[in-house]
Amino acid sequence: MRESRAARVRITRRRFLGGAAATAAVLTAGGASAVVLHERGGGGAKRTAIKPGALPQTTPGAQSDPLATADLRLRHLLRRTTFAVLPADVQRFSGQPLDHVVDQLLDTAAVDDSAAEAKLASFALDLRKPQGIISWWLARMTLTRRPMLERMTLFWHGLLTSGLAKTGAKGAPLLLNQNKLFRAHAFDKLDVLLKAVVRDPAMMLWLDIETSRKGHPNENYPRELMELFTLGVGNYTEQDVRESARAHTGYSLDRADCTFVFRPAQHDDGEKTFLGQTGNWDADSIVDIILKQPVAGDHFARKLFEFFAYPAPDAATLKPIADVARSSGFDTRAVVRAILTSDAFYAPQAYRAIVKSPTDYVVGAARLLGVESNGRALAGASRLMGQVLFNPPNVAGWPGGRTWIGTSTWFARVNFAAALINAGAPKRTTPAQAAGAAPLFASPPSSADDAIAQVATLTVDGQISAAVRSTLKDYLETGGGFATLPSAQRDERLRGLAALLLASPEYQLA
Repeated sequence: MRESRAARVRITRRRFLGGAAATAAVLTAGGASAVVLHERGGGGAKRTAIKPGALPQTTPGAQSDPLATADLRLRHLLRRTTFAVLPADVQRFSGQPLDHVVDQLLDTAAVDDSAAEAKLASFALDLRKPQGIISWWLARMTLTRRPMLERMTLFWHGLLTSGLAKTGAKGAPLLLNQNKLFRAHAFDKLDVLLKAVVRDPAMMLWLDIETSRKGHPNENYPRELMELFTLGVGNYTEQDVRESARAHTGYSLDRADCTFVFRPAQHDDGEKTFLGQTGNWDADSIVDIILKQPVAGDHFARKLFEFFAYPAPDAATLKPIADVARSSGFDTRAVVRAILTSDAFYAPQAYRAIVKSPTDYVVGAARLLGVESNGRALAGASRLMGQVLFNPPNVAGWPGGRTWIGTSTWFARVNFAAALINAGAPKRTTPAQAAGAAPLFASPPSSADDAIAQVATLTVDGQISAAVRSTLKDYLETGGGFATLPSAQRDERLRGLAALLLASPEYQLA
């Protein structure tokens, strides 16, 4: 007998907002609002008005310490460092001191990632083209056993930005090489990254370094080096920009193969005064002088802290992190470890304080569901949500935060969740593997309550209100009771449950 095809879970815009033959329940948690819809037999339902994209408050409400237990702190750490809280990781790290867990997460070289490398190679993506490198990186993030390494590569991509908009026909291979540079030095000292990236062809094209010649210095890179990468606005003068630009002359590209070449005849070797120090400085000297400025430690600490912990930390919170930056010689691994083991990282204001970027969202959902994708579908979904890797909107990168959530981008997330749970990929793409909800369950759910508990624990730390839990249970029980539903229909409900929680406001927060 031919097996019937599983019914598709649908969370369309119309159903999400409410309409005929549906009932709506508002999910509320600390100010959050979303709508869960499920089909009903007979009778029209009242249309419910909502604000798509409304997010939960990121400050604790009735629960004074949302990270009070060791289990919640572990899940919080994994969510920030590995894209998603996987059951295998929870089982592996449970009971260990958190500083030991952090050390294992940071020791990426100890993890064999050959299976992911082989799978990536099997996709045969065209890495000469933009779509190929975008898909390749998203697939890599989804498949890797070293997710912390990819999170750090993503950090550098957002800080030391370069993009396809300026790199021309050879842009994709150049940006792929830059991506590999960031991965190879992800936990290295900051000066190593800065001295490498000034010679990186993608960066040289992005910020016009290769046009800078003696007598005609270009100020773009020298300005961003201080404003965005190391010091921040107000901590240098325009004269410092001009003197730094002179130091960066002669750094050029071989037009034949777009590789770095230093041209001594085009370098200004005259005396320069930069940040109060005088000498015959070159690009490397400029980096050394910058990192001697006290504010450089504060800036580096802030950038990493905001990426992993929460926005706008106060000076007292940052001070011990900045001290580690300075005392370690700007050792990235040491600074990240200081953040992930700090009290501030596990403070109430850190909980669900970061809005997931489209990359974090699609990769996290795919990893949670065990999807093996060549990345093309994830790239398309991320674009609809407002982010195209290797193509930031400007030199400052993506603004992030709540700018990620608007009406259209919110629905892109909702539709992605439904498409992923149905077929492993959005419409008009070929999934490598159907997702389904099975990876969300440690054991087959024995009841509606058990199903909700298992999925909610993995997706939102079990943090859903009684009203939401009741609505989800009603959804699972409709049609005669969850336990008595035919297996195909029960599977459909479980996939629907997973899609709804992946689309929930709470899940949009890391």
